[in-house]
Amino acid sequence: MKTSTFFLSVLLACFAISIYAQVTPQKSANTNTSLDQKAIKDLLVKAYKWQESNTSQVDFEPISDKKEEHFIGLDHKIHQKRMASLQNTGYFSTEFLQNYDAIAKGIDTQLKSKKEEWMVGDMSPFGEDANPWCRCQDYPSDNPWDKIVLKKTDIAPTTATVWWTWGDKTFSKGFVYKVRLIKENGKWKISYLQGFDKDVFLKK
Repeated sequence: MKTSTFFLSVLLACFAISIYAQVTPQKSANTNTSLDQKAIKDLLVKAYKWQESNTSQVDFEPISDKKEEHFIGLDHKIHQKRMASLQNTGYFSTEFLQNYDAIAKGIDTQLKSKKEEWMVGDMSPFGEDANPWCRCQDYPSDNPWDKIVLKKTDIAPTTATVWWTWGDKTFSKGFVYKVRLIKENGKWKISYLQGFDKDVFLKK
């Protein structure tokens, strides 16, 4: 009888250890996800505050003809400075930078080939008639980027997709913005912003 009790005790102990081993990694995963969510939100806030204070002109600055009637191409000097600034922040991945540059080259090509006509003073035929950084024409006036809220997240060890909105009842209605990220050397970087989707921006 004592022997049976002993073996039963050992069996229960082994079962408890097995359950603990299964549960512990899940807690660790939840903790990592929480840390990643915070890191991603912090990155977005920093990136948006940077662009707010460093975008004195439009993202893709065109040049006009001598009569200043039509835009005939992209201002390459301004674009190269912009590319360098984006890269130097450390907020954006190679994928994002390549996509951003591809949009610029696409705009330049379409204007030079006259595939698209853009009169000086008219709205740009490129993009979505909104600020590509948020796909919006207006946003909260007081510290808007501090109001970013992650509405939905899909986070893997080295990649993530998040959808953010405003932590403001007025501006959050019907608004959500998609961002993809990649982790490089343990640090999250932005690899895709919905407002800079090349196919949409260039209206292919």
